[in-house]
Amino acid sequence: MWTAARRHRHDSEKGQTTVEFALILIPLLLLVVGIIQFGIALNYWLDMNRLSNQGARMAVVNAWPNCPQTQLTDCTATTVGPSNSLATWIKSQATSRGLQGNVTVTVCYPDDGDASTVGGEVGSPVKVQVDSPYTFRAIMKLGTLNLRARTTMRIEYTEPVNHLGTGIPSC
Repeated sequence: MWTAARRHRHDSEKGQTTVEFALILIPLLLLVVGIIQFGIALNYWLDMNRLSNQGARMAVVNAWPNCPQTQLTDCTATTVGPSNSLATWIKSQATSRGLQGNVTVTVCYPDDGDASTVGGEVGSPVKVQVDSPYTFRAIMKLGTLNLRARTTMRIEYTEPVNHLGTGIPSC
């Protein structure tokens, strides 16, 4: 009789584990999916930082791939065309699949006020900014976050280049 009472008490708690698992499953899945989404956003942001750093480096030396450069003054937006511009090259270097074709690049040369060196002289800052929206989708669309990466470097080339006269924005 004593064993029957024990067995009856044990049998009545048979579904307790299933109920507890069902209660904790949804918050656990949301936490795991949230961590994955945060990791993807962090990967995008790191890729964007790499793009802005590479773009700023190319801008300060005034040379990048696909630029038909014969001398330093040839790498301006009007001479290389929109398909070979620095901004287009930066966009093409996105390695994260979600960033490919979904990036806005701004290359900003300084206006130091000297008409002979429009676009900056050696030591003037060049800013490259990369922007991209990222939508958190943890089972449902939770919201959109605008990711941004900025890099500022100093001009290193010595020949004056009229960047501002070619439609490239001033800072």
